[in-house]
Amino acid sequence: MMKSRILIVDDHDDFRKAVRGHLEKNDYLGLEIYEATTAEMAVAKAACIKPELILMDISLPSGSGFLALREIKKDHPECDVIILTMFEVESLREMAKEFQATDFIGKSEVYERLIPVINRCLQNRDGKVKKKGEGGGSHEV
Repeated sequence: MMKSRILIVDDHDDFRKAVRGHLEKNDYLGLEIYEATTAEMAVAKAACIKPELILMDISLPSGSGFLALREIKKDHPECDVIILTMFEVESLREMAKEFQATDFIGKSEVYERLIPVINRCLQNRDGKVKKKGEGGGSHEV
């Protein structure tokens, strides 16, 4: 079985490592984990590795996670992007929807919500891949 590629984008090393550790403990997900620390690096890495899933912080040193999300979605509309942020406010949830994020998780909820959300994304992806069969095209998440 091919592993799903996931990109963790966060400029805080400790948080990124904690999320990576949490994902690795749930090894049954079968993830190939990559990391980026800036918006620019996220866009560049996404172009190279073509991840199925991105965990994106909003506040990044070289620009907004939302702008990186927009850039990535242009080339990879099928990529699921989950916003992870410590700014758990309704206006940012609404912005996440506008930017076509798949989900929005406050950093305080990561350990409770992240694995179920990732599972749902991967199951939805599997269903779409099976239904679509061969052939390209994009779909709305």
